[in-house]
Amino acid sequence: MKKNKLRVIQITGFRGILSAIFVVACLIAGFVGFPSIVLEHGWNKLADITGTLPYINAFQGLILWGILAVSYMIINKKQRYLAVFEPKPKNPREIRDIINEIKAQSAALKQEAPQVQEEKEEEKEVV
Repeated sequence: MKKNKLRVIQITGFRGILSAIFVVACLIAGFVGFPSIVLEHGWNKLADITGTLPYINAFQGLILWGILAVSYMIINKKQRYLAVFEPKPKNPREIRDIINEIKAQSAALKQEAPQVQEEKEEEKEVV
């Protein structure tokens, strides 16, 4: 029996692997690196203003970002951020209905297409 799996991403070859690594690196930089640097600079600016707070480095900014992210998730634990599920297999009747609906829509588009071309030709004649 063949399992019905949804495959969204397909990586082939060395270039595909390099592209995937690049995408993951950009996502990490955007969602982890950049916020930690912003928090570090914000904390250090606040330390300059108040004079009572210690300065932090980039690693401590990363830890601060992690603390804030985990705290936010704990506070909003009732909300669901991601839901992963497999599509339900449809019975043959539903599939036929969907195919018939697609055919009807494509037939309607084919009937409209000559009318659109005629309108464009009339516009060219007027201009």
